[in-house]
Amino acid sequence: MRKVILYSLLLVAGLVISQFLPPINAVQLPIRSLTMIALSFIMIHVGYEFEIDKTRPRQYVWDYVVAGTAAAFPWIFCTLYFVYAVAPPELRSHPDLWREALLESRFASPTSAGVLFAMLAAAGLAATWVFQKARILAIFDDLDTILLMVPLKVMMVGMKWQLLIIVTTIVAMLGLAWRYLHRIRLPITWPYVLGYSALIVGGS
Repeated sequence: MRKVILYSLLLVAGLVISQFLPPINAVQLPIRSLTMIALSFIMIHVGYEFEIDKTRPRQYVWDYVVAGTAAAFPWIFCTLYFVYAVAPPELRSHPDLWREALLESRFASPTSAGVLFAMLAAAGLAATWVFQKARILAIFDDLDTILLMVPLKVMMVGMKWQLLIIVTTIVAMLGLAWRYLHRIRLPITWPYVLGYSALIVGGS
């Protein structure tokens, strides 16, 4: 429980301190890069020991539906909040407002998969059914979030050929993950995982 308390204090402290820090252009890129490396580090850990029974793919359909609602409902609620509680009433019928609210809400309403796993693991629940099911739902939720960004991009910038490259890349990565799940053995101590995270961010 000391880890749970420590993680909680760090999370709250970061949220509070960030509200008082002025925007400094000189450090925005390093902070953004370090943040993305930390996020990659967390998400790699989310995928540890992830197993899919390829002989029964239908059992994951309901899991994906549940994960999709977990991603979509907060998005919808945040959009309605931005439009009806934040925006001026005279702009509520303007399509540009809805497009911007939909885009901003996609980033304002994520699920905290990394925090969830850190808390469950710190509480000694890593071997439980709840942890394993939450792992699957979190990965499907992240996948659903990525896929939802494609129609949002179309709404914002129109149909562009670059979007086809994004969709093709996503499908290819999913195919590789399905085909070669747990086929490649790599070191998973934290220095190596940190290196993998830096490579992912650099490549992105």
